[in-house]
Amino acid sequence: MNKQAIITILLALVAILSVSIILKGQGNETKSAEAKPKYATEQKKTQDDAVLTYDISSLQDSASLIILVIREYDQRGMVDEMKGQRLKMAKTLSIGFSLRQSVQSDSIVTVYVRPDSRNGLARDLVLKPVPDAPETFYLYEKVPIQVSALRPNTFIPLAFYGSFWWDSNYKICRFCGEKELTEENIKESEYFKYSPHYYIIGAIFSDNTARVIPL
Repeated sequence: MNKQAIITILLALVAILSVSIILKGQGNETKSAEAKPKYATEQKKTQDDAVLTYDISSLQDSASLIILVIREYDQRGMVDEMKGQRLKMAKTLSIGFSLRQSVQSDSIVTVYVRPDSRNGLARDLVLKPVPDAPETFYLYEKVPIQVSALRPNTFIPLAFYGSFWWDSNYKICRFCGEKELTEENIKESEYFKYSPHYYIIGAIFSDNTARVIPL
């Protein structure tokens, strides 16, 4: 075999090896691109930008103040209640949620309560990881509560804000139930039965005779 033939064979081998390396690299990239999240809800954001707004204009003649009330629950029942500062009565009341920007943590969320378009109240809520999940998840979602009747000097629930729960059969975090709750069906809902930790955000529309406990 002459020198030219040997050089030709070596060049061919180098070309084959280079193609093999390139194809292998492309195969790895494709596998990475097609990889799916380990859990279906893993990439779900705890919060979104939607705000819940309620028409409370029917109470303007019977109430002059809004008192924010937040009740915290676990599967044993209510574990805490926070209520306090007065807001002036309004035609609408908005409730929104946002992750705290000042801390690098998914375990604290801020609830904003605003009458009309005025400045309102902001309160931090502590979140808890989903029990039994193989990794630490803080997955919460809000559900509006439809109010059947607005009554002064009575706690009116307006929003359910609850944790997902771990489904060991399907290996997934779930939050399955109604898109809207009512005062009557909340205790029969899937959220109430299975959510391991949740808050009920509501208000007392006061005629100024209700006792106020500082928040």
